[in-house]
Amino acid sequence: MSEPIAKAYNPKEFEKRIYQKWETSSAFEANADTSNNTFTISIPPPNATGQLHVGHAVMLAIEDILIRWHRMLGEESLWLPGTDHAAIATENVVINKIQIEEEIEDPRKTLGREEVLKRIAQYVAESQGTIRGQIRAMGASCDWSRERFTMDPQLNRCVNHVFIRMFEDGLIYRGHRIVNWDPTLQTTISDDEIEYKNTPAIFYYIKYGPFVVATSRPETKLGDTGIAVHPNDDRYREYIGKIIEVEWPKGPTIKVKVVADEKIDPEAGSGVVGVTPAHSHVDYQLSQEHDLEVLQVIGEDGCMLESAGVYQGMTVKECRKVFVQDLEEHGLIEKKENYEQPLSICYRSKQPVEPLPKEQWFIDVNKPVVEWKGEQQSLREILLDVIKSGQIKIVPEHFANTYFHWIENLQDWCVSRQIWWGHRIPVWYRDKEMQTFLQPPEGEGWVQDPDTLDTWFSSALWTWSTLIDPEAAKDYSLSFEELLKSSPDFQKFHPTQVMETGYDILFFWVARMILMTTYMIKDIPFETVYLHGLVRTKDGKKMSKSDPSTCIDPLESIDQYGADALRIALISGTAPGMDLRIYPEKLESCRRFVNKIWNAGRYVLITIPKGTSIEVPKHVEWDVSQWILHQLNQLVISVQKSLESFRLSDTAENLRTFLWGDFCDWYLEMSKKPERTEEDNQVLAYTYATVLKLLHPYMPFVTEALWEEFQAEGMLIRSEWPQPVEEFQFPESERNISLVKEAITQIRALRDKANIGLNIKISACIDSDKHASLYQKHQGLIKRLARLESIQIENRKPEISNESLNSYFEDTLVQIEAAQVDWKEELEKLNKKLKKEEKFLITSVKKLQNEQFLSKAPEHVILELRGKVEAKEKLITALQSQITELENRS
Repeated sequence: MSEPIAKAYNPKEFEKRIYQKWETSSAFEANADTSNNTFTISIPPPNATGQLHVGHAVMLAIEDILIRWHRMLGEESLWLPGTDHAAIATENVVINKIQIEEEIEDPRKTLGREEVLKRIAQYVAESQGTIRGQIRAMGASCDWSRERFTMDPQLNRCVNHVFIRMFEDGLIYRGHRIVNWDPTLQTTISDDEIEYKNTPAIFYYIKYGPFVVATSRPETKLGDTGIAVHPNDDRYREYIGKIIEVEWPKGPTIKVKVVADEKIDPEAGSGVVGVTPAHSHVDYQLSQEHDLEVLQVIGEDGCMLESAGVYQGMTVKECRKVFVQDLEEHGLIEKKENYEQPLSICYRSKQPVEPLPKEQWFIDVNKPVVEWKGEQQSLREILLDVIKSGQIKIVPEHFANTYFHWIENLQDWCVSRQIWWGHRIPVWYRDKEMQTFLQPPEGEGWVQDPDTLDTWFSSALWTWSTLIDPEAAKDYSLSFEELLKSSPDFQKFHPTQVMETGYDILFFWVARMILMTTYMIKDIPFETVYLHGLVRTKDGKKMSKSDPSTCIDPLESIDQYGADALRIALISGTAPGMDLRIYPEKLESCRRFVNKIWNAGRYVLITIPKGTSIEVPKHVEWDVSQWILHQLNQLVISVQKSLESFRLSDTAENLRTFLWGDFCDWYLEMSKKPERTEEDNQVLAYTYATVLKLLHPYMPFVTEALWEEFQAEGMLIRSEWPQPVEEFQFPESERNISLVKEAITQIRALRDKANIGLNIKISACIDSDKHASLYQKHQGLIKRLARLESIQIENRKPEISNESLNSYFEDTLVQIEAAQVDWKEELEKLNKKLKKEEKFLITSVKKLQNEQFLSKAPEHVILELRGKVEAKEKLITALQSQITELENRS
């Protein structure tokens, strides 16, 4: 057959064309009208203004593997793509853009709400196109016909339904609480939008009436309303319950109540804690427990308020400097200590966050008003129940403990934001009247709440709001339950099967999805949470946008190495929940593996006649054919089991080992014989085609390109997933060829020790009283692959010779002449090997003498171990003989 394809695989020649072929043929689209089992993943929506980074690439690779696998299994597989409006991030980007490009100092004030929202929407539309291109470049087989955006009208309707129902159930309320306030962005932010920056700071010990209070923020002491001590601390027992006036040198006089609280550590510092309810989440909680006044001294602009007295109008930093000077002048600073403080920074504005009391909208997580499993439970209780009961499985399991810790310490969720881009809170006011509405109300005088909802509010509905029928959502005569029933995609594809994301947002997003879905749908959002780790450099350093030298750009990697190489590099060498490392050398190694697949396919296509069937061979007689089909069968079984248990890296390694080792290094070399039979061609074609199917979820482009060259029916992406073939159980052939392989390997190793290159043909001897007939049968194979001039096979018990270099294995001794051998070095190697085998033997014998092991271990495990012990004993005896002979020689 003439040479059909290029000698090397060039990804750029195939990737765009093949992706277009998949997409235009609707290969990615799921059908809601079939009776097939479903498999659904909702893509964690990237920010609408974002760029594809390596974390996204990991997510896309993992999810595409799962989707392609289940699609080939014949399941109706939906991978729903989309983007998140990313409220604060998006608005901030566009506002800054307007300020720079149009030199408008305050775009909100100058342009107004409607114009700013229009500009943001235009920017988002442009960014979404970029993101789509980036996702396609990864080979992600998303169902683009169902693409969603968190601001789509039907998703907005779902948001309003949830808010209104929660409000009516008393779960959403408006109240004063401490929130994370960004004075720069002028909005509340969520915990996940805070990063902690280690910053040099000073710990001040301030004389405080009869107490000494330690703090890193002395300016907040102007707002103290309490002193907390341990109830059993004898030093302060007499003060508990008393009101103490503290007159600051130039500031206001404050009144603080001394309270007893067992949470205070009497051994820490002075054992006294000043309570500043308005400027600390912890202190606010203390104030609620002990009925302390909340006195605010820092304003929303980050400056001191009138309640701070003479310090009014100063920034926090200015006030701290001046206030400390005043305290020092009056001898009220007992001491100062330098230390590193984890300063709370908003990762959007890069400015410090202020805990401030504000009237905001909150979700009550402790109110037991939700019907769940026949009982009235709180949202927190349900969040715990779905994991503890096993309804939702977390992979890896140990992250369940992290989840439980977060949920058990869950506080009411602040859902309002003081920005314009986002879902507007569906509350309207008229005079003293307040109402919630799905749509703007009729009549004059209604004014909508100016705040928008936290981005997490809408993304928490993602697994099901994206499945709502857009046309049905336009009919406001439908109730929420009727809307669900009128949405075929929701009825078919919810709940989803897997939510795959990074472990760092286990609580921030995953928990919120569980909360909202169990509340609103009375069902779980997904069956399994698969968590991947962070991406690190070769030396373990976290990749960070703030340090570009650590980052690997996925698109640049695709351009240099190809999408398949990047995908396999992102999967290999890691486990669920474990951080992974990626670096140029790893990418290059994976590129070579992709090219190995290509070259193997090229050889197969050159070797087999055109039209050779890739179906299951009917009659297989040759030992080598039976061996490779047996190995292939075991591979199919192991791949299926590994994928089912989400061991994606193990699967990749098994596939790589088989393709590079058993298939290329051994089977292809063994099958290179002058006279090829129809069996040879069918087994070769079937084996390689099956490997292509198994590899396809991991490396879709190169496998689809090769599938085209085979001129197989249909596209690989829609082909059937391989299943084990019952007839391909050939344990005897597997055992026989394994012995032949070992004989060849040992002869090659002996040649290497003797510095005899493969270009020189030599003679070898094989002695075995158990396997001589097997080696006789395959002596042509052994001669060819071990590069031998001649081979002598004797049916006799192996005996060590002084005149040759030899190696013993499995009741077999192989020997070659070795005039150039360094016998001293060889003796060292044999002694090292002997110690290793003796160590294994001692451990195994102890196991077989252990009654507990014998009573619990399966019978086949015990029998297998006994067989290994017997083989090791023979091997050790042979090694000892070899060592003795070499010692005598020297």
